[in-house]
Amino acid sequence: MNQVDCRHINSYEDFIEDFIEAFNSTLFRPAGGNWNGNLDAFNDYLSWVETPYRLELLGTSRCEQILSKVNHERHGTALWPMLRSILLQNKDRICVHFN
Repeated sequence: MNQVDCRHINSYEDFIEDFIEAFNSTLFRPAGGNWNGNLDAFNDYLSWVETPYRLELLGTSRCEQILSKVNHERHGTALWPMLRSILLQNKDRICVHFN
């Protein structure tokens, strides 16, 4: 199982820098993409996963604390619930263990 380590995220800026890079290096660049943080693109990139993929997100309670306070500029709602929802909606392609 591949891992994305979120335990060191302490701010929205950390999320932008580290979380996005972790998904790019783990999933999206190998498939030919490069995610810039746009949630619509995140959902699209997850649909590119052809073989079911297992992923463990470490430190998600920390992400939830930080990103639940940050509203997504386009959608006007908290960022973490949107990310989590997108991951769960794509469960046929990506099996995510929130840790």
